[in-house]
Amino acid sequence: MATIPTPLLLLLIALAVVAVIVLWKLLMVAGLIGLAQWAVTAQTEDPTVLLVAYGLPALLVVVLARRATTRTGHRAGLLSPRSARRLEVTR
Repeated sequence: MATIPTPLLLLLIALAVVAVIVLWKLLMVAGLIGLAQWAVTAQTEDPTVLLVAYGLPALLVVVLARRATTRTGHRAGLLSPRSARRLEVTR
């Protein structure tokens, strides 16, 4: 029977803990957004207020997802403008 090496086991446990923490935070934020939307929906039928209550969190998610997928190289601040120019010159 094969045993898992201790460093690998510790790494897997650490990754599992980080995953649980991240998911817990995500669920808490989603729950708070849903609670706020429910409260607004229960209190008013004004289309503008409902549009803001549902549209603003959706817009924020789109902006954050777009930012997360396009942060590479000098756009992410990893390269200064000078080093980016030097990198292009040497190519």
